[in-house]
Amino acid sequence: MEIYNVTDEYTDLLHRQKKTLREAQKRQGQRPRDRKSREHTYTKFMVALMSSGNREQNHMLHSSFIPPAYLPCTTSMTELKHVAIKDLQLETHHRGTYLLLRAITPPSRMTAIMVVMEDENGDAIMLQLYQQEDEGKRAAADIVSVGTILLVKEPYFKVMGDGEYGLRVDHLSDVVHLKKDDARMPTAWQPRLIEIERSAESLKIKGNLSMAESRYWDAITEYSDALRQPTTASLFEIIKRNRSLAFLKTKQFDAALSDTGFPDFNLNPNEKAMFRAAEALYNLERFSECCQVLELLRSNFPHNSQVAVILDLAQSRSLEQETGVYNFKKLQAQAKKLRPPHLDHATYIGPVEIRDTESRGRGLFVTKDVKAGDLLLCEKAFSHAFVNEGSGDGDASSSKIRLLLKPETDQAFMGAQPDLLKLTVQKLYRNPSVAPAFIALYHGSYQGANTSTADGEPIVDTFLVDRIISFNVFGCPVSSLASHTQSRDQSRPEQKAHHSCGIWVHASYINHSCTSNARRAFIGNMMIVRASRDMEAGTEVTFWYQCPDGNSAKDLVKQLKPWGFVCACTICQDARATDAVVLRNRPKLIEELKGVFNSSALRRVEVEKIERLLATLNQTYTQPAQDVPRLLLWDPQLALARIYVGQNKTGKAMESAAKVLISLGFVVVGADPSHTRFVIVRWGLVMDYLVETFLHMRNAFTALGLREDSERAEEYARTTYRIIVGEDTSFDATYG
Repeated sequence: MEIYNVTDEYTDLLHRQKKTLREAQKRQGQRPRDRKSREHTYTKFMVALMSSGNREQNHMLHSSFIPPAYLPCTTSMTELKHVAIKDLQLETHHRGTYLLLRAITPPSRMTAIMVVMEDENGDAIMLQLYQQEDEGKRAAADIVSVGTILLVKEPYFKVMGDGEYGLRVDHLSDVVHLKKDDARMPTAWQPRLIEIERSAESLKIKGNLSMAESRYWDAITEYSDALRQPTTASLFEIIKRNRSLAFLKTKQFDAALSDTGFPDFNLNPNEKAMFRAAEALYNLERFSECCQVLELLRSNFPHNSQVAVILDLAQSRSLEQETGVYNFKKLQAQAKKLRPPHLDHATYIGPVEIRDTESRGRGLFVTKDVKAGDLLLCEKAFSHAFVNEGSGDGDASSSKIRLLLKPETDQAFMGAQPDLLKLTVQKLYRNPSVAPAFIALYHGSYQGANTSTADGEPIVDTFLVDRIISFNVFGCPVSSLASHTQSRDQSRPEQKAHHSCGIWVHASYINHSCTSNARRAFIGNMMIVRASRDMEAGTEVTFWYQCPDGNSAKDLVKQLKPWGFVCACTICQDARATDAVVLRNRPKLIEELKGVFNSSALRRVEVEKIERLLATLNQTYTQPAQDVPRLLLWDPQLALARIYVGQNKTGKAMESAAKVLISLGFVVVGADPSHTRFVIVRWGLVMDYLVETFLHMRNAFTALGLREDSERAEEYARTTYRIIVGEDTSFDATYG
């Protein structure tokens, strides 16, 4: 939704990728006889690694490739058999086996982390690790470096892009870091110097030193080793509390919470443990429970002045979550300042529920009567990848614009989707408690792994995550306010797609309709969904995935193809039923209108011609506008209203503005100089320039001395603005 689908532009590249895949598949099952020696593999990699440090790559278009889907390993380690590099067969997932590998080079980071590994026979192979954290969050050398020993489950041996052979790992759970004392460690790889002092206390001290140096992953390893040593109950709890802090630093909030002892803090609760439990709960957006822990903390440790500050923050989030009351002015200021624009606010789920529809799977329905402008959702992104489009690739707060190629589904996208995939996989892997809501989203026909754990560790199917993102991703601006202002001022072309993108779980259940009854707006990583029409309880909420423009029904069908459905709304049905001659004639009329509008001086005769052309265009529609909005009509009709405003023709301006509303499916009364009160009987489609339309009407009513109608028109302008921008606290500053 509003992302850059560039499939047409990269069709040839997709075809070449598919051809490469087909050629590779022809070698499936082969044991290559031309595998390069250890020395060649090592030297080639090191030369490339050294030369890459001297190249400036910011000007290059980065690309990412999604291979044919395969399932993660779900078999217990006790059932896997050890194999060696020499046993591997090309284009094969070696089910039921594992490899033991040791790194012999430093890592190189591109789309994946790449490193040359050896097995205990001395054979070398390239290993590619995908979906790893960005360098700014965790250095590649912290994940794998010279001497690191990895266990690769069910290795995928393939022909790589350069024609040589290597291993590709797409699932995080398919790689295990072996500890020095692991029984599976080959004798030749075991450390020659054995640490004599490996008591819980000494390992705790090592963990503390790692924490002091911000080496949080090392600290987790050292604290975990300490917990396996004999120790006292008191020291055991101290080490767990220390490890909980390391888990917090690495955003493993589930594990951090578990280490605090939550929800049972015993008879003598520990201050640090409760603080860390509250922080974990806060980050998991369990604000009510967070408040309960903080209340208990304040009761047990009344001297702690920090508690009141943090409790106030948690209570603010809890109130947002329960009531949907936000300080939108503050949200806008934060979104303008923060990079990435990730706001510290809660999700509000309003009067809506997820239910089955008659023919479109699950959908979102209102549970009570709502009015146009009412808040249905204010949802924080489950995951969000931000592109600071004016900053260049050097901005550490921003994702890079990448080309994402999906030969298996014949798709290509431009933007931050590769980073969104990585961010989502990492979040699910670190915090399994949040996975069910995401995994429940629509993912087409793909059948993922049938279990979520193996040997007590989480399993995240990268390809299931990719499919879910494909169907549910939203492109998004930094704020809809900025987009609306730029559109109003015509300071830049209207942006119909965005490189930044995210997943909003509840909003993903909203189905498409061109005749939508809701609109989405964005403030940072918060999506605001408001009703754009009055709705009775039980009505399904819909918004458009692609904004209809009335130009081509075929284009819309093509745009909606990634979601696998054909829109059956009244606009699309009418377009399919309309004679082809009429459909061809409409764009000609639009072009003729543009030519007249663009003439240097609009004389009376040109305005009359515009009126005639608009009347002719209007006659090409046969269905009532309230049933089938006339999408090609409203924009030139508004342009005509602007002309009449400039000519100070109040009556004509009001008449033309009223026709804008009617063309968009509105049913109105009193939109004229009579004394009939101005009222919207039924809302139509809410387009960005509708705010301007209502303000023209307000000014016309004011000029005619119809004060009540003027105030009503301004209120409709505010409501429209609230629907489009997400809030109306900035209305006066924008249109004052």
